[in-house]
Parts: sequence; C-alpha cells; structure tokens
Amino acid sequence: FGTVVCAGGGVGIAPMLPIIEAMSKAGNKVIAVLAARSKDLVILEDQVKEFATEVIVMTDDGSYGEKGLITEGIEKVINREKVDLCLTIGPAVMMKFVSLLTKKYNIPTLASLNTIMVDGTGMCGACRVSVDGKTKFVCVDGPEFDAHQVDFDEMLMRLKAYN
Repeated sequence: FGTVVCAGGGVGIAPMLPIIEAMSKAGNKVIAVLAARSKDLVILEDQVKEFATEVIVMTDDGSYGEKGLITEGIEKVINREKVDLCLTIGPAVMMKFVSLLTKKYNIPTLASLNTIMVDGTGMCGACRVSVDGKTKFVCVDGPEFDAHQVDFDEMLMRLKAYN
C-alpha cells in the first residue's frame, strides 16, 4: 500500500497490533496513532513500537503523549505526507469520526467493527449493520468493512440498546 495509518483506540489497540506487524512485514511504512482517555489506559505501546515506523499517542486528558482526539493525530500525519490506507479499530464513535476525516481526504479506510455478537452465525441479528445501503452481519460478513460505506449513526443507535 505504501504509507498506512493504523488508528487504534482503547482496547482496539490490541487487535490492531497483529495488523501493524503484518503491514510492516509486508513492506509498508506504518504510522500507529494510539488513543486512550488517559495515560493509564494506553496499552501495548512498546509492542507497537517494535513494528511501527512511528507511534503517536493521543490522550483525552493530556496525561501522556499529545492532548487531543485520535483524529487530531491522524490529521497531523495527513497534513505532512500522503497516506495510502487507514485502518481503524476502537469505539464505534471514534471509528465514525476517523472515517469522516479520511473520507474528506479520499483515503481508503477499513474499520473493524465491534458490534454485539451473540451467535456468530448472523441468525440473531445483533451484529446487523448497513454498509453501502445493504444489510450486513459483522459476525459473518466482517468484521472489516469500507469505513466510508458504514452507516455509523445506525450502528451507534443499535449499540445503545445494549447499554
């Protein structure tokens, strides 16, 4: 791909680690942008540094790395160099705003969705999402989708049922 931004938020950093490793071993320049509410919630930074060309840490409270949202860290990268692909894993609202940002810059973006999954076969419908206007089931059709095609507002509304 070339230059790949891997945006991981909260516990979404954990499943991002093997992606960062694979993208790096495939010869890509990998810039990891990690985000958490505070320093104590930043995970796997040392492991990510083993494979990423660069690691940017963003914290909501500024207790570690840079103060701000993950989108601010991503936009700094976009403003200084061409990004060929973005991958994002984290809270649904975070992935929504990463997608909106990268769409503005026409950067292909994959989101690994983390909806509620009950049976893993699509029968229960708990993980139903709309992608490009079509019904998909995260457990069987995903979990990775073109982030610019995901209806994040619908997904967020459905997730509220489980709060």
